[in-house]
Amino acid sequence: MRLFKPNEYHKTIYDIDLVKLYESGKRLILTDLDNTLVGYDILLPTNEIIDFKEKCENLGMKLMIISNNKEKRVQLFAKELDVPYYSSAMKPFKRGFKKMSLGYKTDEVVIIGDQILTDIVGGNRMGYYTILVDVINYNNEQFKTRINRFIERIILNLFSIKGEKK
Repeated sequence: MRLFKPNEYHKTIYDIDLVKLYESGKRLILTDLDNTLVGYDILLPTNEIIDFKEKCENLGMKLMIISNNKEKRVQLFAKELDVPYYSSAMKPFKRGFKKMSLGYKTDEVVIIGDQILTDIVGGNRMGYYTILVDVINYNNEQFKTRINRFIERIILNLFSIKGEKK
């Protein structure tokens, strides 16, 4: 069951203590795109996302996007934000995680995402520090994501993740 449990839970990425992560030795933040950084319907980075990236960089951490979404969607967003990305990553499989974390030690990597079955399981399988955030917008989610959400609700209840937990 440890594969399903995040190291931290927050309402949004903005609630994450980046200084604490840096002080604990984290240097790479891999983040999901859709419903983690922005909703599906937001095509370009918001000012808040740009500020988040700059905070990461100012602390000495690199931000990268790892997404199961298609190249066109992820590329447009990542290029505008000026960050590396990996699309069609097939999370929770290890391939995308390995590619994005080259040059970093396992204990230097954080994965942030809104889905337990892709982001958290994949990150935990790699030995990364995992952070779950709430879904930004349930609208326009694919059928398979809706099935995952149903399973995730069971897991969240099992771990009693209902509010901000660290």
